[in-house]
Amino acid sequence: MKNLVITSLVLFIFAAGNAVADPGFSLGASVGYTKVEDSDPDFAFDASDTGYKVFGAYTFNNNFGIEGGYIDFGAPSDDILGQTGKIDARGWNLYGVGNLPLSQSFDLFAKAGVVSWDADSFVNGLPVDTDDGTDLALGIGARLNVGSSLGIRTEFDWFDISDADQVWMVSLGVEFRF
Repeated sequence: MKNLVITSLVLFIFAAGNAVADPGFSLGASVGYTKVEDSDPDFAFDASDTGYKVFGAYTFNNNFGIEGGYIDFGAPSDDILGQTGKIDARGWNLYGVGNLPLSQSFDLFAKAGVVSWDADSFVNGLPVDTDDGTDLALGIGARLNVGSSLGIRTEFDWFDISDADQVWMVSLGVEFRF
């Protein structure tokens, strides 16, 4: 029985993997909720804002591709010892993407890569710090394929940005395949 279940699962994944759009290029954009949290004793910060990203991707086959793009984390602001603190951050990212097609119209994906970011910190509108780096970026998501050239996707991206406890984004977007 166990072998039958495993064989059925492998055949299902293989069959589903052959049901999605052909390999190729895509472009897209997403908008979403971003969260930046930093518990540094000198600049404790915990705030959110609306962010966006634009991306391009190339799918090699039904299960693997690459994706790169620009992300703007917004400019969340928080009260810091009675002053208004704001972090304005953005970055460029590059991911390897694994796709799991569940049907011709729906697939799941996971991605791992790097984000090259820079951030400006302000207190009461005055710049107090500029920082940058290149760190780990991970994401998971789901895509609804509407025909062969349009996808609607939702995803969660997490960024291991140094000096920050949490930086993440939940977004909804569209993807156009060529």
